[in-house]
Amino acid sequence: MSKIKFGLVPPMPGADCDGLIDFSIKADKLNFDSLWFPDHLAFIAPSPAFEAWTIAAAVAKVTKNITIGTTSDPHRNHPAVFAQRLATVDHISKGRVALGLGVGESMNTDAYGIPWDNPFQRMTESMDIMKLLWSTKDSVNYDGEFFKLKDASLLLNLYKDKKTLPFYFATHTDKGLDLIGRAGDGWMPLDLTPNLYNEYLSKIEVSAKNSGRNLNQIDTTIWIFTSLGSNEDEAYKSLEPFRYVCIMQEQLKKAGYDIDIPDEYKGLNYFNITPTDDARKEKFRDLGKYFPREAIIDFTITGSKKDCIKKIEKYIEKGVKHFVLFHYFSPDPDLAMEIYANEIIPYFNS
Repeated sequence: MSKIKFGLVPPMPGADCDGLIDFSIKADKLNFDSLWFPDHLAFIAPSPAFEAWTIAAAVAKVTKNITIGTTSDPHRNHPAVFAQRLATVDHISKGRVALGLGVGESMNTDAYGIPWDNPFQRMTESMDIMKLLWSTKDSVNYDGEFFKLKDASLLLNLYKDKKTLPFYFATHTDKGLDLIGRAGDGWMPLDLTPNLYNEYLSKIEVSAKNSGRNLNQIDTTIWIFTSLGSNEDEAYKSLEPFRYVCIMQEQLKKAGYDIDIPDEYKGLNYFNITPTDDARKEKFRDLGKYFPREAIIDFTITGSKKDCIKKIEKYIEKGVKHFVLFHYFSPDPDLAMEIYANEIIPYFNS
């Protein structure tokens, strides 16, 4: 079996700049495979949102092996500016940069008057332009629906003149899954049970085969909440206050949970909340009370070390090759990080 990779989401929000850098150094020394910084202008939590690629650049200088990425959107940066930024950090890190792209979130666009129209087309055009600019030092042209280049050159290729870097996509839509199968380097969904993961993955596999590719060419990743404690009760107690972010309503239904959620809560999710709308934020947090414990356990990696290993095995059986962990919901996050590094990861990769 190929290596199973384990990455971490640094505590953004929660830590200051020094804390994020120290956390990243520790993750690198503990041999985690990747770090993924949420790229936000604001968070739902009342915490400063440090600029993700600035932090990533600082982390790139003080780490040695770990892959450094962010989950970003195509709305806030022109792809030429984004390509320059990514290439710069790729040189600082000596080739350890990856990019996660999604269609965007209300908290990063609405309050700032940033357009959020046709996000899928913007996302694909952004990827195409970045790859085009990295591919040559000559001038290039591009005529898209949203972005246009005329005699444009970046004059900054990626580290060691690589033609591209890994593109991961955070999506569940049919169009997005088809894009991953055709052209993506990785799939990075959030909040899925093992069975749901496999259901969506089968669509990527069909698209890949139709494009002359296979799943071995795609890093099948999952962003997932984990609470590791001495037993399931302790671990769940730590995670329970954050139930509202552990599951998306539409995935709950697809997983077979027939939960009666009042109309006033329907449609609420992490991606359509504006941080300044206190009433809507409170309603979103309140939504968690409708998610039963059984469902939370199903959608997360929660319990003792043995419980977590069993759950990881279920995901691996369904096609996951790379786990990106929100580990700081554990009763003791530092201890959980150590147990993953020294006991769980070696269990899978010894």
